[in-house]
Amino acid sequence: MKTLTQNFIAGALAIVVLILMSSAVNAQDTPFRDQAWRFGLNLGLNDNSASLGFQDLHVPFHNFDKPNTDTEDNINGRGYGAYGGAFIEFLSSSWWGIQLRVSYDMRDAVVTDGYATPNTEFDTRMAYMSFEPLFRVDQHLIPNLSFVAGPLIAANIHGTYSFRADAAGPVTDENVKVPDRPVASLGVTGGVAYDIEIGSSANSSMYLSPFFDYSWIAAQRKSVITRAQNSSNDIWSTQTFRFGIRLSWGPGSAQPPMTEIPVPVKQKVVAEVQVDHVGMVMPTNNEIATKDVTGYFPILPYVFFDEGNQDIPGRYILVDKSSAVAFNEDDLGKFEKGELTTKETNVDQLLTTYRNVINIFAMRLKKHPSEKLILRGSDPEGRNGRAFAVKVKNYMVDAFQIEPSRISAEEEAPLKPSGSSLSDPAFASLIDDENRRVEFIFTNQDMYKPVPYTTRDESAIKNDIVFSVDNMPQLRSWEVNISSNMKSVKYGPFRSSSARINVVPLMRNSDNAKFKATIVMTRLDGKTMTEVHDFKLTKNTDVKIASRYLMIFDYNKSQAVASYEKKIRKEITPGMNTGNTVIVHGHTDIIGDEAENQKLSQNRSDEAKRIVDDELRNENKKVDVQSIGVGQTNMQYTFNNTNPEGRMYNRNVFVEIIR
Repeated sequence: MKTLTQNFIAGALAIVVLILMSSAVNAQDTPFRDQAWRFGLNLGLNDNSASLGFQDLHVPFHNFDKPNTDTEDNINGRGYGAYGGAFIEFLSSSWWGIQLRVSYDMRDAVVTDGYATPNTEFDTRMAYMSFEPLFRVDQHLIPNLSFVAGPLIAANIHGTYSFRADAAGPVTDENVKVPDRPVASLGVTGGVAYDIEIGSSANSSMYLSPFFDYSWIAAQRKSVITRAQNSSNDIWSTQTFRFGIRLSWGPGSAQPPMTEIPVPVKQKVVAEVQVDHVGMVMPTNNEIATKDVTGYFPILPYVFFDEGNQDIPGRYILVDKSSAVAFNEDDLGKFEKGELTTKETNVDQLLTTYRNVINIFAMRLKKHPSEKLILRGSDPEGRNGRAFAVKVKNYMVDAFQIEPSRISAEEEAPLKPSGSSLSDPAFASLIDDENRRVEFIFTNQDMYKPVPYTTRDESAIKNDIVFSVDNMPQLRSWEVNISSNMKSVKYGPFRSSSARINVVPLMRNSDNAKFKATIVMTRLDGKTMTEVHDFKLTKNTDVKIASRYLMIFDYNKSQAVASYEKKIRKEITPGMNTGNTVIVHGHTDIIGDEAENQKLSQNRSDEAKRIVDDELRNENKKVDVQSIGVGQTNMQYTFNNTNPEGRMYNRNVFVEIIR
């Protein structure tokens, strides 16, 4: 048993030393990554070294029963087995994590009894369901390299042996059950892995990780020869060196996405700070502007249904007969006014307006008695489209008392479906959700007119601070902590060269304040750089007047801006006058590649700006027009991407005129 014991001690000490070294390197608690959960599968090959100690498997003689004077260790065996299962792990934003594996674990080995005459051989087959709660340590010396160590609980699910009376001869007894096996045995596992990212999207990342483990199971059989079996290592134990591959994935980060956000064109009054690696573009005159906004919100002519359910989803607002009589869409545009410094002003109230879509179209239909409506239902599975349309029709007829003959319900593929043959299969379910819908089809285009609204808005894109860092290829990530004497807020981590931050919530209870921005940049080698920038912000008490228009585009099309050209030239641009500021900003949903979405949003914004600039030249007006593409970045103008209507509304360009 001496060789086996020495191997175990050496392996355990090596694991402890590696973990201690990693812990020492990471004592500064430097952020490594976004906090996340990962799920995955393990597949490996076990190289087993087994020792059966003293046994009584084959009577009448004890097996491996060496003389008291014999100090040689000749009772170890060797074999191979499969290892595979699932795991889940939690990764903190620092250097540590926790992993739980549940695996099928084969500890087979062939062991020769060198004390029998002739030599006898035992071909053992021991299989376990192993549970391994492990502590994970990441380190800075080699990025993506991690160590794990922890206990092992091995539940026995199989134990047999085949016996040869002569190691060179035929099998004498085959598949004999090993008696006195404990229900579970204990042990330890430790190892090292290297994570290689092989794919990522807005929702998840995937990793392939080669790994190497050392594992030991003790007391695989109960003590049955008490005079000789004096330790758990002397009963039946197996040491294993394991080589394998791990496939894992996890949800996407809730932090701002890793896309490039162009820095806006700087005005003459914009102050820029540049110290070493970090630049800041402040709001005009370092002032937070408040606007009374008149907006025009287009109503998506769709009701989206949930998979496997023919009922109108509960997120839509439905009314009874008495409430339908009093329904007035003008009330939907009377948004709350006040110090609304969150995204509620811009999108949540707008989505509440949309969730009245059936009521809006029903009331408009009632006010236009000669107009007829086609409800076109569609279902990617081709089963429930007409049922969806009938549900909407019945509601409009029952609640708003509309003559049934004015509404026809039919089933067809969408006229303008989401997705295409080139769509990423990873987003197939999200695209299906958008095509599981009922479309409202009118011949009178006035039925589609937008809903006007008014609101007081502080969380405008013009109030953002844009941070930018140079040498981004040498950085793993960076984050910003903005603090004052009253509060401190962390933003990030970011993995693009610039980021737009809405700091208005920091000014909620103050008209002017001083702030400190601490930017921590983590390099690829794990080392950090820190810069500190001081700045001041003031609330401008002069409330400005603004108009805001929202244009929605088809899936994955930037050239669709052309469809709005007439509206831009004839309805939007005439409201602009010399001296106004116009901000055009484009957005996308979360479907598709982040970098491509960034380009798409910028293309949409640039195209709208081009039309505006051209018409302004025709009208001989001098207006400062800025174009900003923010992609799928989560900001104050981002609709909720959870539901299909939110994703559709995110394929947009806002045009805002500030007077």
